[in-house]
Amino acid sequence: MRYLRAAEVREALPMNECIEAMVHAFGGTRDGQSRTRLGGSLVLLGLLDGQASVKIVSTGLGEEAGIVAVFDVDGRPLGLVDGPTLSAIRTGAAPGLATDLLADSDCSTLAMLGAGSMATDQVAAVRAVRPIERVLVWSRTERRAQSLADSVGGEVVADADEAVAEADIVSTATPATVPLFDAGSLRPGTHVNAIGAFTPDMAEIPGEVVERAFVVVDDRKAAASEAGDLLRVARRPDADLAELLAGRAGPDGQPFTLFKSVGIAAQDAAAAIRALDNAERLGIGVRL
Repeated sequence: MRYLRAAEVREALPMNECIEAMVHAFGGTRDGQSRTRLGGSLVLLGLLDGQASVKIVSTGLGEEAGIVAVFDVDGRPLGLVDGPTLSAIRTGAAPGLATDLLADSDCSTLAMLGAGSMATDQVAAVRAVRPIERVLVWSRTERRAQSLADSVGGEVVADADEAVAEADIVSTATPATVPLFDAGSLRPGTHVNAIGAFTPDMAEIPGEVVERAFVVVDDRKAAASEAGDLLRVARRPDADLAELLAGRAGPDGQPFTLFKSVGIAAQDAAAAIRALDNAERLGIGVRL
């Protein structure tokens, strides 16, 4: 069995490969449970094509710490992977896949709203599938916006509406409880990835946008209980990623496309399996 620490996860799971793994996550046979809070930890259990994953992540020490354990179809442990690092990469990879399926092929400007721990991988995921030339970064905290812009080669924009108005793709990853921008700022044809708002009392996207967009979710059941942006306006999704991958659904004249992600356990399983397979090939990680 192999254990991958944070830096080794990064080496073993480049974003383009994690996006490929998401095709497995949403195209395979999956099962799982919603997040469960046990004390100061969040627990997520999943099953993908018979292989199980258990993720435990805690923020009790002021920063995330945790682990993802993966088991084969017979219940034998395959390996352990640093939980926060895997979560950040796979949380970016699902919107990367959605962007590849939904956004125009020539999109060149990304507005990144939010500059927290997930933002860097959100930018990397969109760049992996589209020829992004400009990254416009907005955050309520100017220092964090500048830090992210410096790290991704972007530029800070002081006003969220200004960033959205110039963008072909908008990605949001914040703990907001009210929409981050005005619906009138979004140009027709824009694709939106909404990553925050994973509880019913959270929201990042204006209700008018949610109502008018072609809405895709990662999982219908999870979205029905966790996707605050949709729940606030009683909006049912038009499709999930599995249906989109299978060609059973697609945009039909809506002015925007919106991918609303809350994250599911199958993503952890698929990403961890890919990381462990690559680590075996590369000879990295700790043998247990």
